[in-house]
Order: sequence, then structure tokens, then C-alpha cells
Amino acid sequence: MRSYRIGEYAGYLGVTPDLLKHYEEMGILQPERSESGYRYYPFHTTTVIIEAVRLRNYGFTLREIEQILTTGETGSAVMEELISSNMQRLEQEIELDRALLEDYEAFQRWRQPLEMADSDWEIRRSEPMCFLPHTEKDEFLQDPRIYEVLNPWMSFIPVVKSSMRVAADGRIFWGFIARERDVEKLRLPVNDVVIRIPSQKIFYYKFRGKIITMNQERESQKEKHPAFRVLCSLGLSCSGDYYRTLLRSADWKPSSGEQYGYYALPIDERD
Repeated sequence: MRSYRIGEYAGYLGVTPDLLKHYEEMGILQPERSESGYRYYPFHTTTVIIEAVRLRNYGFTLREIEQILTTGETGSAVMEELISSNMQRLEQEIELDRALLEDYEAFQRWRQPLEMADSDWEIRRSEPMCFLPHTEKDEFLQDPRIYEVLNPWMSFIPVVKSSMRVAADGRIFWGFIARERDVEKLRLPVNDVVIRIPSQKIFYYKFRGKIITMNQERESQKEKHPAFRVLCSLGLSCSGDYYRTLLRSADWKPSSGEQYGYYALPIDERD
């Protein structure tokens, strides 16, 4: 059976010589050696390489590929289970890419009116949202349920966004917020600590510039609060917990305090 030098063989298979050497080091391939030390790959090795590439593209790690191809310990049922698991991960990555593209396009539309002025507002019905609390004031919350789900939520920033919740009793929490449909598509874990925010009538105050401090969010400061000033001028009032969500630093330097973001203030459905 014909054999091929490493460079020639790699070219015929559309891979690199380094990949073949790596597979050799892992024991997946056993090329023949000439007296002068050159590697030669028998034609029948092709099936091994094609299978290794197939497994790689299914999402198997090199260690898993080595185990499958060198020991044969992985049965067909286990293989199918592993492939199914990797396909679920791939679906999640695809959903993330779609959500990132949608988020980017939405931000560009959001930013346009703010280039002419530092603020803008609208009233519309919101989508259902999910909020994961993380801190109160400047201290991390101690609820262990938060840290059971935190890592996946952090992994999907910026589709998941940093947000501040100002409760009706004046308590201020920082955490992470996402649309419920993104939570479902990305399979983000949800437990009892995650707050579901139903669809409701919302006054959105969009801003660009320096955000106000947490002290200015207090009830006593509402007459100085830019969002509440506009809301009051419309003869409306906030009817529950409200959220301040940050979209991006205006100049890519968070320390500057220049931010793009919005307030979401619920208002009475009759207004």
C-alpha cells in the first residue's frame, strides 16, 4: 500500500503537518519511518485522520479523541451522548452569536438620538425580563443561590447586562439583567433568587454622559433626578421598583463615568 511523506500527505488531506505530528505524539497516528528518519503515512491512515477531524468538529477535546481512537473504550451509546451534549453546546453558541448581533444592532439604533442630545425618552410596553441580584450597595450578597448560577450569566455579557435595581423600600441592588427570551435561548440557569419582571408599561429614560450616584437615587433626591423630572413633567409617577441598565462606557473607559444606558420606570397601566 502506498505511503506518503508528511508534507505531501498533509496537502492531500487539507491539514497541516503540525496537526499530523501532534496526533502522532498523542498516539493517534503511527507513521512509518525510513532509515533516514523521514515520516511516511500509509494510505489507510486516512480513515483515522478523517475520524479525528470529525470528532474534533463535533466538539470533542483532543484528550477525548485520543481515548476514543486509541483505546476503543467509548461505546456507541456513550459516543452519542457526548455528541448530543456537544450539539447542545453548539446550539447555545449559535444563539449567543445571534443575540450579540441583535444586541449590537439595537445599540446602534439606541445611540443615534443620543448623539444629538444627552437624553431621550419613550413610553412602551416592555418585554419580560430576568434580574439576578449580586450586590447591595458595595457589598456582595451572601445568598448561595446567586453563586449557583452566576458564572453562566457572567459568561454571556453583553447580552446579559449590568443593572441596578432600586426597590420600592429604597434599597439599592446591583446585578445582571437579561430579556427572558434570551435567558431561555441561551439556557441560562434560573433559580428562586432570580427575579422575573413581567411585561408592563414602562417609561424609558435613555442617557449618555455621567451617571448619577447611588445617593442621588434616594427618594429625597427625586426632584433632582433627570428621569424623574421628565416623568413628573408628563404628570406620571413611578409605580414600583425601577432599573438602571448600563449598555456601554461612552468612551470605553468605565472609570470616566461616561456611560450609555437607560432607566426603566414602571408606570400605571391606566396612564
